[in-house]
Amino acid sequence: MNDFLLSQIEEGKYFNLGAFLDDNYILLSPETPVDQPLLDRLQRWGYNYVYSNGDITDRADSEGGINGDDVEVANLNAQFKEREELEQAESKFREMVEFTEKIFTQFVTRGDLPHGMISNKVKEFIETVKRYRHFLLRYNEFQVNINYIVVHSVKTTIVGTILGLEMHLPPHKMIELATTCLLHEIGMIKLPSQLYMTDKLLNEKERKAITAHTALGFKILRTHDYPMAVCLGVLESHENIDGSGYPRNLTGERISQYAKIVSVASSFAAMNSDRPFRVALDGHHAVVELLKNRGTRYDAGVLSGLVKALSVYPIGTFVQVENGAQGMVVKTFQEHPRTPLVKLLLGPKGGQYMENPVVNTLNEEYRIVGVIPNTKASKLREALKGE
Repeated sequence: MNDFLLSQIEEGKYFNLGAFLDDNYILLSPETPVDQPLLDRLQRWGYNYVYSNGDITDRADSEGGINGDDVEVANLNAQFKEREELEQAESKFREMVEFTEKIFTQFVTRGDLPHGMISNKVKEFIETVKRYRHFLLRYNEFQVNINYIVVHSVKTTIVGTILGLEMHLPPHKMIELATTCLLHEIGMIKLPSQLYMTDKLLNEKERKAITAHTALGFKILRTHDYPMAVCLGVLESHENIDGSGYPRNLTGERISQYAKIVSVASSFAAMNSDRPFRVALDGHHAVVELLKNRGTRYDAGVLSGLVKALSVYPIGTFVQVENGAQGMVVKTFQEHPRTPLVKLLLGPKGGQYMENPVVNTLNEEYRIVGVIPNTKASKLREALKGE
């Protein structure tokens, strides 16, 4: 593709074969003119060039160019690459879930919880998260019929690892953090599943059993010679900043760093997952709920890292764009968290796309105008399954 210096692109001009921002995603179709607000935003966010196989012209392409050969091939190539990487991410996710199930089962049946084996697997998974983070965050598309605690532990590890990377933790601390995430509910698997899968109010005895799981997890990990930082992270993973958590009612700086991160990661993963008694919150509303408890339940610094890492519209969030189409967020950018890439699933009139275009919401035509909660997204979910 040819590169076009942003400062030399004039308002009202057209790209006769479409313009791209990066990774072959369309920024402007041939029938859409360049406008000054778009130029201003691109400049504000540090973009110096846009790319096209065509030229800048004074009028729109009479052929409706978005279906032109170059644009179509670029879209198909991008979609093929996306599907391939999503499949690879799903395979890695399932592999980690199966490993975790095996480890938990081995612990329940034989009392064994091998530190070295888990550390090696966690180290490998950190690299997987680095490579596939945008696809692993679409974990709700990966249907796995395995114990909730197992799947939740892996989802928490994904989110917690992303948070740790955002906070620039050194490699040895990343391994400890990811291990803490993976094992933070190890005490829970000693309890009857109906305690943590029910939607009914728990009685006093049941509540005590639930709140005991962190102390139980601490004892289990200490018995197996896990680092004290990991053990404390598990013990304190349900402590709250204002002292209202358990088991020791710790406040603020008395809570360990790993515990603060696990608390946020685990809560986001739980809110963002279907349970027998409720539909998952979409990523956007899960972040909003967490922010409501900033400085009371959750650490403000960790929450800031979450918003920076996942953006205002986290991957997997269903949204409606300016032209009436609906789709799902598939990629976010730290430098402009309100304008992610969105895969369109339903057109303005509700029809499904034959090929699902990925659009940049920098473009006014595709500006996000609303979030579609999961309770109202059944048609979008069906379109996602059938793509």
